Amino acid sequence: MKQDTVLGRGLLFAFALPAIMLGFTHAPESSVQGIYAKHAGLSLSAIASAMLLSRIFDAITYPLIGQLSDYTYRKTGSRKPWIAAGTLVTVLGLWFLYRPPANVSITYYTVWTIVTYVGWKLTEIPYGAWSYGLSGDYAQRARVQVWRSIAMVVGGMVFFAVPQLSKALGLTASSEMNLQTLSFAAIAIAVCVPLINAYALARVPNGDAPLPSQNPLALGDWRGLVRAITRNRAMLHLLSAFVPVAFICSMAVAVNYLFIDSYLHLSEQLPTIMLVATPFALLGLPFWGWIFMKFERHRVWAVSLVLSALAYSTIGFAPIGTDGLWLVAAANAITNFCLMATAIAVPSMMGDVVDDERLRSGEDRGGLYSAVSAFTGKSMAGVAGAAGLYLLDVLGFSASATEQTAQGAFAIKLIAAWLPTVGMACGAALIWRFPIDRARQQATRQALQARDGAESSPPL
Repeated sequence: MKQDTVLGRGLLFAFALPAIMLGFTHAPESSVQGIYAKHAGLSLSAIASAMLLSRIFDAITYPLIGQLSDYTYRKTGSRKPWIAAGTLVTVLGLWFLYRPPANVSITYYTVWTIVTYVGWKLTEIPYGAWSYGLSGDYAQRARVQVWRSIAMVVGGMVFFAVPQLSKALGLTASSEMNLQTLSFAAIAIAVCVPLINAYALARVPNGDAPLPSQNPLALGDWRGLVRAITRNRAMLHLLSAFVPVAFICSMAVAVNYLFIDSYLHLSEQLPTIMLVATPFALLGLPFWGWIFMKFERHRVWAVSLVLSALAYSTIGFAPIGTDGLWLVAAANAITNFCLMATAIAVPSMMGDVVDDERLRSGEDRGGLYSAVSAFTGKSMAGVAGAAGLYLLDVLGFSASATEQTAQGAFAIKLIAAWLPTVGMACGAALIWRFPIDRARQQATRQALQARDGAESSPPL
């Protein structure tokens, strides 16, 4: 596959199929904690502790999986075996996590959460690195991420249709998201995920074979791993903007179910709110993808973060009950529309960082940098979610109370609405002066093509 040619829609569709399944499996992730708290009787503090425990080794496992993915890629030219293994582990973990027994314990929740997270890591880290390598062209790289992000949103939309579908078929009495909803989802995951991912792995090529490494990291060389990250200034700049956005907004996502269900008392309308917001995400992806192809992506991302901050700030003023339904639905729709720019910008810019590192060190660290991106977006999200739940508990919010105290109401609005406003504004200011613009990225690609062509040419 030539790195700078226009990618066909059939290939992009096949490549995006695993993202549909990832979107479907991740969709209830932010609600599972609240569902276990409300319907299984687990305390918020216990769930928060389980989340932290499940993330405690992420600082080791994420870069290790990334490094191993790079190592096998250098040896075999493929990252697909990792995705296949991760698919099986994910299906196993979600089957038990979404179908708990009666009187479920916190130990059960913790064990199967850990198994699920391991499966997601094994799948998503090499899948992200694979996406960086499909094209080195500035516009085509954004196009790959648009297809991938659309697929994630479609997967989430399909999941949030499950409660409505189960009620329409008479399988449940309401459209509320609960343990029965998760049980239906587990069956769909076990049937569909392996088949769809297998088709994508068979249909999409690996890409060009990797060239001989110039500066490979030895397995277990943790100092080398740290240097590979900290000596890349573009990487550090990207992370400095992404971290406040990911951390504070993940706190909000973790409590969103409780904000809508336990505070606003809109449990019946929760799937509707999500479904209303989803089309705006689908509209946002091609819109932002088109804008990214026309303008500097770091500047576009900054503007989208400012717009997201403005929309988030309004959620805290929603009145309790059905009077607040359309304000919350509208604010969620706008934030979904704007945050789709982040879904495209971060992996596209990380691909640029990978190219920059290849030119500087002679080594393709796509797996490692995909792991860093996933660690920031996923593991830190887990820690942030646990922090949000702890803070709610400390400030007096009760998931089972029919009416919150003034302190509890302040706590849920602080975490669900106002802190994300601050985090997004900070991220926008930090990313505005990102060093890799279109001109630098194109110059990097030209230098890489010239060097790689010389290295792959046979001696005279």
